[in-house]
Amino acid sequence: MKTRRWVPFGVASALVLGVATAALTGVGPAGATTPVIPKKLSGMAWPSGAFMPDYVPSAQVDFAKERGATSDVAVVYSGRADWEAVSNPAWLWQTWKKAPQTLVISSAPFPEVGGYSLAACARGKYDKYWTQFGRNAAAAGMADRTVVRLAWEFNGTWVAWSAQNPVHFVRCWRNVVTAAEAAAPKLRWDWTVNRGIGDALSDATKAYPGNKYVDYVGIDSYDGYPAVTTKAGWEKQLNGNQGLSYWAKFAKAHNKKLTVPEWGLYPGYAWKGHGGGDNANYMIKMFGFFRSVRGNLGYEAYFNDPDPAHASALSLNPSARTEYRKQVQAAIRLAKK
Repeated sequence: MKTRRWVPFGVASALVLGVATAALTGVGPAGATTPVIPKKLSGMAWPSGAFMPDYVPSAQVDFAKERGATSDVAVVYSGRADWEAVSNPAWLWQTWKKAPQTLVISSAPFPEVGGYSLAACARGKYDKYWTQFGRNAAAAGMADRTVVRLAWEFNGTWVAWSAQNPVHFVRCWRNVVTAAEAAAPKLRWDWTVNRGIGDALSDATKAYPGNKYVDYVGIDSYDGYPAVTTKAGWEKQLNGNQGLSYWAKFAKAHNKKLTVPEWGLYPGYAWKGHGGGDNANYMIKMFGFFRSVRGNLGYEAYFNDPDPAHASALSLNPSARTEYRKQVQAAIRLAKK
């Protein structure tokens, strides 16, 4: 899958944000139990939600009206300009404290500017900041209601923490989890790859930190490189090298629930000529995949972004929106069987 990283619409103005919300079962440390996100909110056969560019609960209410089902999870991104933004996303914790969704925070392991590195992280240089993160989460009362999607899409070169040295990545991850859970053992951790062969790390499994340090195995996947406009396109997304099926099997083999924290259409200009446009077939295929793995699907979240670079918002894609709504209702009926 080709690179595509840019800061999502609304994130630049929200880079002081953080992490939080709705209950998970089991208690830490990471990997000690199988975390479960409640399904009672959406009523679907698996936990489901969205990224919305406005990092407030009312945005998820709007999304619920759009699709006809309440979100179980809300995916957000914390700040990464400095250590205060990384270690103390207090604004988000307070904003989401009374919301019903589980908040999934996409968090950098260190600030993107200032000369920070995976190598230094691997040596434990940043442990004190992550201990403070744990203390802040515990003080906010959010530690047991937070999933941290640490260093997401590390197999790509568009992130400052790309795992070109997987040994450093693994040590960094373990240090972060250990330091944070010293103060907040109920935090949950989602190890998220980008679909396909990464340009930073061709075999993402080399950067797996180990079952003790991971609660979820995630995969980000969009309608592009290739688009799901042909049978061959879907076959490559599903069964291609390190595709959806590969990571579903990897998660199950490691006794972890699979997550799809970012998925969606990609008609925007950033992938011009490589995205599928307003593609109802993509919705059909993705929901078919979710049904096939629902017994081990931790959560999935649609990336509902109106930014022209991405343009995945349902409101901009009427054919796909209609199909998405149908599939959500079918997932609700499936849960009742």
